[in-house]
Amino acid sequence: MWLIAGLGNPGPKYEGTRHNLGFQALELISRRWKIPFARCSGFLDQGRGRHGGKDILLVKPQGYMNRSGEVLAPLVRREGIEESRIVVIFDDMDLPLGTLRFKKKGGSGGHRGVDSVIRCLGFEGFKRIRLGIGRPGNIGKDVDYVLSEVTRKEAPVVGRMLEAAADLAGKVISEGEMDTITINLTDSEEELCV
Repeated sequence: MWLIAGLGNPGPKYEGTRHNLGFQALELISRRWKIPFARCSGFLDQGRGRHGGKDILLVKPQGYMNRSGEVLAPLVRREGIEESRIVVIFDDMDLPLGTLRFKKKGGSGGHRGVDSVIRCLGFEGFKRIRLGIGRPGNIGKDVDYVLSEVTRKEAPVVGRMLEAAADLAGKVISEGEMDTITINLTDSEEELCV
């Protein structure tokens, strides 16, 4: 079984924010793959289904970003999911807006949601799809920036980025092991990195 988790914050207050792009990508995957979400016991929304001949578990932790791992870890243990079959999708200020990066493992890069996942799972070997949101112009305003809504000007590139993230998730599931992939949608170029 493959587990794909999108990170974000629960509730309508956060729906259109940069910090919820992981949730938005997962909702798009849910629609494309026809795997609907249901609220489950515990703090998570999940959908079970199949895609490309593989069993899939889609998960949106509902315990706030900084506690994502507390929700995911018991589920991973209960389902017996291998670390190499976990994909986590999340926003990343270290990538420019419109840039996506797939990595097969790594650290948290300072992202508190990913840090929580690593700490609670006890390993770093899960796959990541990082969605670039860039950094705010004012230093020290990171929290306000990630919790602010995507602007009308940013919306088209964010939409393309979410589509590309869903495509990339499908590729990860079908191919299993891949090298790092960086996609820059502002230049419409794809760069493959080893």
